[in-house]
Amino acid sequence: MKPARIFLLCGSSGSGKTTTLLRLLEMLESLSLDCRGVLCPPGFTNDEKTYIEIMDVASGDTRRLAEINHDQTQTLATAWWKLEPNAVGWGNQILQRSTPCDILILDEIGPLEFNREEGLVEGFKAVESREYQLALVTMRPSLLEKALHRWPDAKVIQIDRENQMAVISQLYNEAVAATRNQ
Repeated sequence: MKPARIFLLCGSSGSGKTTTLLRLLEMLESLSLDCRGVLCPPGFTNDEKTYIEIMDVASGDTRRLAEINHDQTQTLATAWWKLEPNAVGWGNQILQRSTPCDILILDEIGPLEFNREEGLVEGFKAVESREYQLALVTMRPSLLEKALHRWPDAKVIQIDRENQMAVISQLYNEAVAATRNQ
């Protein structure tokens, strides 16, 4: 079996990290790969990002993960987002059973996980299990140093709106190569 590889997809808010993964998953459908983990697509109201969903990659099921933190709640929240505890628990259950698989998706691991050990912390265990061919982990640039400390062999891919299609193509080729002749 080929060794597991980790790709850290790094970009600022709105850079297209989640969209890149959604498009990649559409392309991978024809390959019958076992893709698991969580995706967290944004939700919009009148063209403004007002909530975040969490999606089980394997089933496509979704739940509301977070809403704008208007009241500045500190519990299970960041400065911008207030998370729904039941959705976080559901996401952690998904991550607990995500490996083994061909492609592991963890979108997004952030300050709650790295700095406060809250949120989708089961994502750390899933990535560290190495029971996959490729792990695709999204994050903000401010957390890259912590991620590379945790996973020094990870490859970093910077994402922005201009290089999104090239990144999708690169990741598709990596997935095909990694899962060929397992």
